[in-house]
Amino acid sequence: MVRIALEPYFLHQDQVQSLLGKQRTESARARAARRNDPEAALPYVLAAELAEALSSLGVGELARRVLERDLRVGQVVGTELEFAFQRDRDRDAPGFKPASFTAVLDAGDPVRVTGTFNAARIASSSAPGSLSGNRQVYLIGTVTNLGAERIELRPVFIGTRSFVDDDLAAGPAPGARVYPSDISQFSGIDFTSPLTEAESEAVLRVPEDTVKRAFAGLVGESYVPKDWGGERSDLYTSRVFARGRQMSAAWLFKGPGFPRVMDVKALGKNGDQIDRLFTEPAELFVLQHCHQIKPSVVGMMDAYAHDVRHPRFYMIIDGADTGRILRSLGLLPVIPARSPL
Repeated sequence: MVRIALEPYFLHQDQVQSLLGKQRTESARARAARRNDPEAALPYVLAAELAEALSSLGVGELARRVLERDLRVGQVVGTELEFAFQRDRDRDAPGFKPASFTAVLDAGDPVRVTGTFNAARIASSSAPGSLSGNRQVYLIGTVTNLGAERIELRPVFIGTRSFVDDDLAAGPAPGARVYPSDISQFSGIDFTSPLTEAESEAVLRVPEDTVKRAFAGLVGESYVPKDWGGERSDLYTSRVFARGRQMSAAWLFKGPGFPRVMDVKALGKNGDQIDRLFTEPAELFVLQHCHQIKPSVVGMMDAYAHDVRHPRFYMIIDGADTGRILRSLGLLPVIPARSPL
C-alpha cells in the first residue's frame, strides 16, 4: 500500500489542528506527549496526522483546480512548485518573522502563486535553510485571494511530500512518473540513442493512427478503437507491464495534426483532454506526442497523478522517444546518407 509522508519545514499548528478536528488532534497530541521532547515532536506528529487525513479532507492539487476552473476563496489546496522565498527582516517583532513566497503555475496561462507566513513557526532549527532562496517544496494552504493572474495562499504546511510503499523494504516508493524504459514491452528499445534531424522530421509525418496501432501492437493489445469526438482516451488496455507488474493504461495520442511543441492549450479547451483522460478507470495515463512536450504539460500530468484523493501513475512519450520506438519497428523511412560533395 502506498501512502503519503509529509516532513514539515513550516507548520501552522492552530490551522492544522482546525483541519484535523478534535479527535485526530487529540490523537496526535497524545503521541507527541510520549516523546522525549513533546514540544519539538508535535509539528512532526501533526504533519504525519495531516498526511494520513489528506484524502478524507479533500485537499486537491492546485493545478488541477485551476485547469478545471474549480477554485474559490476559502478552499484548501496543495501544490508542489519551485518557490522563491524571501524574509522581510525589517518588520521582525517578538514571535513574528515575516516571510513571503512566490512561484509560477503554468496551467495554460501563467499564474503567480504568492503568500506570506510567519517564519517563527518553523518546525526545527534547520528549517530556515530550506525556506530561503529558490526551493522545490510541497505547500498546503487556504486560498485567500483569487484573480486571473494571481492566486494568494495562506500556508498551513510547507515541506516535503513523498510516497512510501509499506510493502517495499526499501521504503520510498518509485515516483508517479513512469518512463518508457520502465515498460517491459519496450525493453528491446535503446532510449539513449539520438535521433537524426531527418528522423525527427519523419516522425512528424507518421499518421496518428499508425502510431496508435504500433504502440498497441507492442503492448499486445488487439482491440484498437476508431477515433470519435466524445472519447476520453485514444487507447485503453490492461496489458501494460511496468515496474514488474501488470497495469491498466489509458493513452492520449497527438500526431501530425499538431506538428509543433505541445503546451497545455494544445490539449483542448482549458486543457480538458487531460481532465477527460484521468476519468478513465486506469492506473497509468500516457501522453504521446510527435514533437517536444513543454514542462507545463508534464507538470499538469504530474498534478493529476499526485491527487491525494486518487493517486495514479503517468508517462510522457515525446517525439524523440516516439521516433526511437517507431525506428525499432521499422516504421521510420530509411534516410540515406548524403554523398560527399
